[in-house]
Amino acid sequence: MKFIVNREEFIKNLVTADSIVNVKSPLAMLLNVYIEALDDGTIMMLSYNGENGIKIEMTGVVDEAGKIALLSKKLLEAVRKMPGDKLVIRTKEGSEHEIMIHPEGLENPVFNINGVSGEAYPIFSEFNWENYIKIAQETLLEQIVCTEFSVSTDFSKPSFTGTYMEEAVEGYLSFVASDGKRLAVITREYEEKKGDVTLQVIIPERIFKTMQGILSTGEVLFSVHNNQAFFKVGNVYIFSNLVDGKFPNYREVIPSEKINIVNVDGSKFLEAIEVVAVMSDPETCKARAEVEGEKMVISTVHPIYGVAKEEIPVEYNGAPISIAFHYKAVADFLKVINNKKIDFVINSQSSPLLFRVTNDDNFVYISMPLRMAD
Repeated sequence: MKFIVNREEFIKNLVTADSIVNVKSPLAMLLNVYIEALDDGTIMMLSYNGENGIKIEMTGVVDEAGKIALLSKKLLEAVRKMPGDKLVIRTKEGSEHEIMIHPEGLENPVFNINGVSGEAYPIFSEFNWENYIKIAQETLLEQIVCTEFSVSTDFSKPSFTGTYMEEAVEGYLSFVASDGKRLAVITREYEEKKGDVTLQVIIPERIFKTMQGILSTGEVLFSVHNNQAFFKVGNVYIFSNLVDGKFPNYREVIPSEKINIVNVDGSKFLEAIEVVAVMSDPETCKARAEVEGEKMVISTVHPIYGVAKEEIPVEYNGAPISIAFHYKAVADFLKVINNKKIDFVINSQSSPLLFRVTNDDNFVYISMPLRMAD
């Protein structure tokens, strides 16, 4: 095997492939990335962790076709140290399972990396793409960013460890994530549907984290088949097992009644939270909001540290009201709305707190309130 590739493109694709690799895998083979050079100039990378897999195709100059599996992280570490624009990667003479890597036109530096036979790597079949939903990459990225922070890390509740996807309204995809204490729901229009695509599925968090690094402009194809999700982003193909379990009826949590609506600049709200957090209790992350007239006072109290207060302007016509909230949960939402104005709905001190971007009913965030007094 011998081929020449663009160094930066090779590193970028290898980073994406490596993001799937699970360093805790009990199967040593799955710590490797599979690389195959084809006679037509295609360089293919595969990585697989037992549940999720990724295939990446790029072009290069292939002098000799071949395949090998190499330790993903060590290969990435080596190529990052290489100078120059292009890399030469070839099997060492007399050894099918050892490769040499060096910059094109230079004899140094040279890495000799031991690998294993590509024949032993678990190759997965390509999806046929007869049925799919087409989504703009910018739209998919927005939906991922606006929900991923609400995904649970508690694996005792598996249905909360991924993002729920459904087509609640024809032509629109809803992304939903919850950890049991907060809920993010964003609905956006997709571009096209071909054939039947089964939805009401839960996508593992790891897959969307990988996709964030490769989404830019263009389109994404998405489909579901045999309890697996498939994504095609340009030259990158991703598949994943779905999360087992049934996602709860999230609509029951969203308040239908909107009694007290506070309109506030999201960036000012976030700045105030970050200021008063200095005097907060890091265990409870508790803050208090008092709204009256055209101002909202955000405060935190700590028995040892002291007290912090910050006042910001708001638009509000209701009766004075005070609530306690988890400031980190609210800050997570404010960080993804890109400094837009928001509607902050407070029905009572014990009701779920509802946040939405002003004039966008298709992005809703719910955070449970905290007790006013300990």
